Amino acid sequence: MKQRFLIYGHGGCYNHGGEALALCGIEVLRERYPDCYIIVSSHNPDQDREFHLPADEVVGRDEAYLSSEISSNYSIENNDKIYKSTIDRITPDTICIHLGGDNYCYSNWMRYANIHYRAIEKGAKSILWSCSVDPDKIDKDMLEALRTHHLITAREDVTYKALIERGIKQVVKVSDIAFRLAPSAVPFELDNYVSITFGPLAAKKEKVSGIALRCFQNLVDYILAETDLNIALVPHVICKTDSDIEMMSQINTYNSPRIRLISERYSASQLKHIIGGARFSVTLRTHASIAAYSSYVPTLVIGYSVKSKGIAKDLDLSEYVLPVKELRRDSDIVNAFKKLVDDENVIKNKLLQNIPQYVKNSITEESFDFNS
Repeated sequence: MKQRFLIYGHGGCYNHGGEALALCGIEVLRERYPDCYIIVSSHNPDQDREFHLPADEVVGRDEAYLSSEISSNYSIENNDKIYKSTIDRITPDTICIHLGGDNYCYSNWMRYANIHYRAIEKGAKSILWSCSVDPDKIDKDMLEALRTHHLITAREDVTYKALIERGIKQVVKVSDIAFRLAPSAVPFELDNYVSITFGPLAAKKEKVSGIALRCFQNLVDYILAETDLNIALVPHVICKTDSDIEMMSQINTYNSPRIRLISERYSASQLKHIIGGARFSVTLRTHASIAAYSSYVPTLVIGYSVKSKGIAKDLDLSEYVLPVKELRRDSDIVNAFKKLVDDENVIKNKLLQNIPQYVKNSITEESFDFNS
């Protein structure tokens, strides 16, 4: 009998970080179980069809309940209605994989935990894979949800230590599974360039109103005026409510021939090709940084959560993470970028030394220990 998997927690491929996680998750499952049947529970199945997510089946949320007041009022009963198509596909022989990302870093984590509890009730295995968890968000309820997973793979050291310290034993330290993503070549003629990714999350996390946009504008101004570098503005999330395109369009490019705004229709693999060809990367988006790191590109991360800190710590690159909430002056990102350029060879050597094993560690034998 074919092994049956249900992947959930996926928002849709317009978030190319989510796309990268789903692609790599499906890939490693098919490598391990060539004849397996994979169902993906998605918030936006149309996006997944557009970007050709290679699942056997993609199921969405119940539109009737999404369009009602139920969708804005969380309860277990309402959640069951919204995710009925997902829950109905869970059988005792299903291995349910919450391809975690940072879902346990936000207040709506219970929506996914409820699917986990339904899997347990049905006798299925329930796995939390390649996740980050905000230690400050772990309360009694979240701890109970985490403890009842059959296996958790934590994608960076901050999460791993936080779970171990709270007595969770079934946790394995891995690297983010998206480090495995293979780039897909696209025509791109720019050379000697900086890849820049900037989005609305910066404004949500900043402590000084408007500081992030001003900092990124100053970075563009500095690069054009003081260096011979070109610039690729790379959107990594194109959702209507969280659009990098919308934010980066606010940056004045002065119609410079040295700047390219990359198409929003490129896939995660194609974007990795562009990011991977850069000399430097400056990014707010975690999976844009993963695309850069895994391509040996010196990277400045404008961090907003535990995941960026944890991944950089694993790679011994913590000094090249500048938290959004610490931006105080319009020159902050420029100053951090100058250090990145000064340390280019040191960073490159660290990446060359660390990345091959780090990528390998994204999937280990323990990652498939579903029967514990």
